[in-house]
Amino acid sequence: MNLFTLLHLALKSDEVIDLLELHEINVTYDFDRLNENSPDVYHASSHEAGFELRFNERQVLDTIFMYALPRDGFEPIEPSQAGVPFYRSFAEAKAAFQANAVPFIKEKVGEGWIKGTFGEHAIHYEFNQAGALSLVTIMAADA
Repeated sequence: MNLFTLLHLALKSDEVIDLLELHEINVTYDFDRLNENSPDVYHASSHEAGFELRFNERQVLDTIFMYALPRDGFEPIEPSQAGVPFYRSFAEAKAAFQANAVPFIKEKVGEGWIKGTFGEHAIHYEFNQAGALSLVTIMAADA
């Protein structure tokens, strides 16, 4: 499995359905309950496999959350299933972005994060107070 390759695919695509069936995942529909004109979204989570998928109102996968450490009931994902690098530290991520001329924004106060922009998508790396990678989020550029 390579979660990154699923970005921009439809909820009902064969690849996404295979993943949902493999992990026995149900999809949750989150609609605009308060009539605030917020778009409807769909969520699919595997706490055991350490990831959550977010589909936009068009049912297209636009955000993938991957838990590098246990958090909010999620077990850590196996990094080889992500399809993107898992950096061991904020400094390592920043150095990789700089070495590859990746445009990025960063915040290094307490828990640090860095977000690189790669054209059609961005990757956000979040680090805990101990400096360990805790969450990797891949998002479509229009998410």
